[in-house]
Amino acid sequence: MVGRDWESEVKAVFGEDNVSRGADGYFWVQIGPQALRESVAALKDRLGLTNLSTIVAEDMREHYLLSYPFLGGIVVTLQVRIDKDKPEVPSLAGTVAGAIVYEREVHDVMGITPVGHPDLRRQVLPDDWPVGVHPLRKDTKLPSGSME
Repeated sequence: MVGRDWESEVKAVFGEDNVSRGADGYFWVQIGPQALRESVAALKDRLGLTNLSTIVAEDMREHYLLSYPFLGGIVVTLQVRIDKDKPEVPSLAGTVAGAIVYEREVHDVMGITPVGHPDLRRQVLPDDWPVGVHPLRKDTKLPSGSME
């Protein structure tokens, strides 16, 4: 990995305007939901990054933000802005190891649907948790007694 100009390579793949650089070896790439699968394929095919470490979901009030950090000598985090009126993103289950579990968790706690996911049963919330109540959304009112 030493000697590679990662910044130039990442910008060549995703376009200079879409890439932000952090500390040495950390990059953030802004993409739309429709570009997620194609971007993941580019990470694998052009940069050799296949290890998805997690999926982070954030409620930014005006929209949701999903972050997909891929590791492999560097960290490239794909960031996908999700419309609150249509909380959906293409599923990576079946194409990226570990995505199936991370997507189920995001669906549980944020209500963002990974379209095409094969198994959206509960991951972290109990089976009797109220349908449609997503505890990490900033506008969620938790059910009475849910934190006891």
